[in-house]
Amino acid sequence: MNKIQTITLGLLLTASMTGFCSQCAPAEEEKTPDYIMDTSSIGNSENGYIRSEQLLELGSPTPSALSIEGEQSLRQGSIDRALTVLQRSVEMAPLDIDSRILYAQTLEKKLMMEKDKKDPKLFNFCIKQWYCVYKKAEFLDQTMLGLSHVVELTGTQPKRFENAQKFFARVLLPEDGSVKVVIGGNNKPKISKKKVDKDDMQFNSELTQSKSGVPQ
Repeated sequence: MNKIQTITLGLLLTASMTGFCSQCAPAEEEKTPDYIMDTSSIGNSENGYIRSEQLLELGSPTPSALSIEGEQSLRQGSIDRALTVLQRSVEMAPLDIDSRILYAQTLEKKLMMEKDKKDPKLFNFCIKQWYCVYKKAEFLDQTMLGLSHVVELTGTQPKRFENAQKFFARVLLPEDGSVKVVIGGNNKPKISKKKVDKDDMQFNSELTQSKSGVPQ
């Protein structure tokens, strides 16, 4: 066997082993939760947010460079530009907790700037970002930071063994504006005291009749 045949045989063996390894790999990777990666609800909002693909010739190819540029924009008061850059940063590196914390802080600052009527879509998105920090952070101080902001926004914290879907079902608001955004909870419509008293009287009356044996 000459040198050319030996090289050819080696390449064939390498290709066959590569194909075998690819067959051994999992058919489908674990799906990333939408609260970590999905930024479309903000990036494609009709409330003036700039989509992340419209990077305005930023010239920052790496997530870390984008994060630094976003922090500088935030310090200069350019909230929309900071959101544009930081959103792209978290899209490129979803588990970079430092960038996500800065992104969540910028989103929350944007939310707090809305004085009269806060955007429920932005409110929900802020909760998801801080929840991601709480669940995915490797360091305790980052975990506690995420949890504290979740509590400040919603007035509650995830219960023991409560997954993300159930927690979001409890705290997220309808995005059609039917419920007013109130920071710290109490976002659900309150039942008037008059109606509660009337319902209690009716319930007590039925209970009394039941105990006395009077047919209803």
